[in-house]
Amino acid sequence: MSFAAAFYNFSVELSHADRGVYAHFRVKTPRHPNESLEHLFARMLAFCHCYRDGQSFSGGLFEPKDPTIWHKDITGELLLWAQLGCPERKMLEAALRSAPTAEHRIYFFEEPQISEFCHMLRGSKSNWVEKIQFFMISPSLLEQLVPLERSSPSWNATFVDNRLYLNADGAELEGEILPVEIWEAFQESLLSSPESSA
Repeated sequence: MSFAAAFYNFSVELSHADRGVYAHFRVKTPRHPNESLEHLFARMLAFCHCYRDGQSFSGGLFEPKDPTIWHKDITGELLLWAQLGCPERKMLEAALRSAPTAEHRIYFFEEPQISEFCHMLRGSKSNWVEKIQFFMISPSLLEQLVPLERSSPSWNATFVDNRLYLNADGAELEGEILPVEIWEAFQESLLSSPESSA
C-alpha cells in the first residue's frame, strides 16, 4: 500500500430532506499521493449525497478493486456500492454479479467521464446497467472547494432536490448533483457518433 499524502478529518452537519436523512458525523480519510483535491472533494460530496449510518470509505485509490464508498451489514453483506468516476467494466460487472441486491451508484465529477462510460457500453444490446443510479457532481463546485482546503474541514451540507447548499468553514457555496440517465446518454452518443453518420 502507498503512503498517504495527508489525512483529512471532516465534520459534517447533513440535511437531505428528500431522503429523510439528518445527521452529524465525522469521517477521517487519507488522501492518496496521486489524488487531486477535486477527486478528494468529489468523493466527500458523494459520501454526503448517499449517506446512511454505517457507510464508510473503502481503500479507494489504495485498493483499486474496491469501490469508493460502501456499506455492509453485520454479516458482511454489501448494502451499498458507490464508485467515483468511470469504473472498469469488469469491476462493475463483478459488483453487480456479487451483490445483486445492493444499491449501486456511480458519481461522475468530470464531463468526459459520461462519454467514457457511454463508450464502454458500446455493443450492449440491453440496459444491463439499469439497476445503477448515476449522478454528476458539479465541476464548478469542486473548483470553489479547492482553495478552501484544510486538514479538518467543517461542512454544513443541505440538499434540496438536486441542489446542494454548502457552508464550508464559513464560505457559502452552491452546486448541483444531478441524476444522469445513462442509457439515454448512450443512445444519444450512438446517434452522434461518426459511425452513425457514415
